[in-house]
Amino acid sequence: MRCLSCDRELTDYESTKKSIFSGDYVQLCQWCLQDTDCIALGNPSLMTDADDDLLDLLEDNAVDFDDWRNDSED
Repeated sequence: MRCLSCDRELTDYESTKKSIFSGDYVQLCQWCLQDTDCIALGNPSLMTDADDDLLDLLEDNAVDFDDWRNDSED
């Protein structure tokens, strides 16, 4: 499954995220999801270290998406 906004492949964790209001799958990567008003929860048992690291970085607003993407693909 791919992000509807940036077309990046979603992680298993990201692909389980549902809006807490509508119950619909959001189909957005965490990076794109942060730019919306949507509050979504995923299956935490599918969260990897990479998902956790990205969430930490996004909370700190200390990462550039292109830099993160290039690092994660190596």
